Amino acid sequence: MEPVRFDQPDPRARGQAHGEMWRDPIAALADIRLGLTVRRSRFVSAQDVRIAAGAHLPVLEKHLPQLYQELLGIADGSGMTPQDIVVLNQYTDLRDVPPERVGRPSTEPEVGDPGGCTAIYFTGAEGPVLGQTWDMHASAEPFVRMMSIEPKGTDEQVLCFTLTGCLGMAGLGQDAVGVTINNLSSTDGGLGVVWPAVVRAMLAEPSAQAARDRLLALPLSSGHYYTLADGRDFFGYETSGELKVLTQCGPRAAHLHTNHCFDPVLRQREAVPRGSTSFGRLNMATTLYAQQRPSTLDELWSLLGSHEGMPGSQLCTHQDEVHDDDSYSRTCGRIAMRLRTGEVRAARGCSERDAGLDLRVDRYNAPPQLPPGKMSRFATVKS
Repeated sequence: MEPVRFDQPDPRARGQAHGEMWRDPIAALADIRLGLTVRRSRFVSAQDVRIAAGAHLPVLEKHLPQLYQELLGIADGSGMTPQDIVVLNQYTDLRDVPPERVGRPSTEPEVGDPGGCTAIYFTGAEGPVLGQTWDMHASAEPFVRMMSIEPKGTDEQVLCFTLTGCLGMAGLGQDAVGVTINNLSSTDGGLGVVWPAVVRAMLAEPSAQAARDRLLALPLSSGHYYTLADGRDFFGYETSGELKVLTQCGPRAAHLHTNHCFDPVLRQREAVPRGSTSFGRLNMATTLYAQQRPSTLDELWSLLGSHEGMPGSQLCTHQDEVHDDDSYSRTCGRIAMRLRTGEVRAARGCSERDAGLDLRVDRYNAPPQLPPGKMSRFATVKS
């Protein structure tokens, strides 16, 4: 999990280096995700999925042209098509896109994966701390990586938790902007900016407020919960294909989120999979937070790795073992960030097998400390 540095100033060359370095893993993961998209979406065939993936490319080019070039570079370097790289990046959103949006026939998907990620933020003895489990089909675990984007000739740096072939899924930027995500399954999916590009664009912003403005300006394809924090502000946005709603805010409060919506309007636009662990995990996370009162990155890390509540609602999840199917969720990795100092801890796989690697954003511009004040004891929820 040592981060790989990509320092090419040209985004296409940077993507090409990414593709060349991880050529074989990218091909393997793209194939896995293409097959899973056919199984778990309403698309009839792999060709239909590729057509939908291709329809996302002009949207990305229009709104985030540099990240579009980086994605094309990943395709160049790995020997894959841009459509395949979109499938690799956009898998969870493509599952929610109606085939009719791209003129393709529709069918009924398999039952969705009941697992999902858990995100936690609080301000404690070490200042603001943010982290998440990254829970995805268990077959994704071997492809988890860390990468540092450090273009030569600039002061920019983004430390990303990612997959081979992916632009980035969570991380910390040089100006203290931390971003995590939880997937939300939406019924109003469509064509939008590939979501890992949204994450990368927000990480490059100079503040959480600027990252929020970037999120609000971009068209999305389907639902996610985006956590944006920089030590001065915290924003938690639930989104669908068409809507974006601020459901959690305030840098002093403790905020927890899993894979269902708090906002009553968005609840009408979500399709939580049958048997989802999301509600149980949120209850477990809230209970453990109240019992343990974590105050440091170490304590957050321990909480994210909890197996209490097995086999259903533990935060370090093993749904693939429950269902004996590696297309079901496993905790494929974790990331936690200390926003005051630019320190990041990351791990691949289950907490019982990987204690994590401590990293740092070397070009970090530390945020001003919050003035003294009383911390919130419980997570805040807008309902």
